[in-house]
Amino acid sequence: MSFASRKNRKYSSSRNSRRRALRGLAGLALAPIAGPMLGFTAHEARAQAQIQPIRFGLQNTFTGAAAVVWARQKIYERRGLKVEAFKFADGRGVRDAMLAGKVDFGTMNLTPFFVGSSAGNFTLIAFVLLGGDTVGVAARKGIEKISDLKGKNVSITVGSTTGPVFVHQVGPRLGLKEGEYRIVNLQPADQPAALAAGSVDAYAGPEPYLTITERSGIGKVLIRFGPYDANPTCLVVNTSFLNKHPETVLAFLRSWLDGVEYWGKNREGVVEALLGMYREGGHDLQPELVAQMASLPKVVPDITPELIEYMKGQAGILHKAGQLKNLPEWDKVIRPDLLEKARAMA
Repeated sequence: MSFASRKNRKYSSSRNSRRRALRGLAGLALAPIAGPMLGFTAHEARAQAQIQPIRFGLQNTFTGAAAVVWARQKIYERRGLKVEAFKFADGRGVRDAMLAGKVDFGTMNLTPFFVGSSAGNFTLIAFVLLGGDTVGVAARKGIEKISDLKGKNVSITVGSTTGPVFVHQVGPRLGLKEGEYRIVNLQPADQPAALAAGSVDAYAGPEPYLTITERSGIGKVLIRFGPYDANPTCLVVNTSFLNKHPETVLAFLRSWLDGVEYWGKNREGVVEALLGMYREGGHDLQPELVAQMASLPKVVPDITPELIEYMKGQAGILHKAGQLKNLPEWDKVIRPDLLEKARAMA
């Protein structure tokens, strides 16, 4: 489904119609000052004319919640952007569409970003959110702590970001080493049912499944990853698009900052957009549950030095484990300066 909208504006001036030539000259005289009359400087008007249509790939999940709200509430219309949004089940789908040239911008977790950026294809321009508290471990009754999972069946989603974080970081820090439990590979949507059926004893997964598991009485949330892992969702642009259309990237980021502000000030609109996403996917969640979930992520776009070091550490873990062939050239694929410039222009 396209979230794109198009607005055609027509500007006309009424002049004495006795002479067609005079009317044409009047139109020519007014054209150069149309930008300033609308609040644009001549430079801004030229920049606006360079803005390209945007093809945006988003994770249609809670992992991409801020992007879902930005797209569904059409925040981009405030700045006259033409956006076509494409929905994907996860960040890997977004990554593949970007690599195929089908979308220009996208949201994804760290692992898909590392894969694309290590080949020089992707540039990080902001974060969608920090979702450490939106992922965690849920377990059946009788299991009280992570170390109780020794010898048990634990589901992760192989190829996701959540799985390696649990296996390599959170589990060992809480007394559960890799190899001390059996890994069961399941998609997040299948994890609560597997827990209810007893085929797994716990799972590491995202919202809304953690909250659904707890509220339905299937199990309880043992931990959330927030204290151990930032779990950022990345806002990425194809590097070739950035090189060709830098003005469009800055315009996109200015609109993105509008979306960050909207998230903080319009909780009712946030919940409305997320409810729409879930209902389209066949999940009839209650507004109060979604409102509770919306309080979990930190919607902050800034690429800080601390987060850059965190990302390098995560990539190093994957590289050492043989899950990432090459490390990205960090100075080329991370561009915090673009968000700073967009904020100064906003």
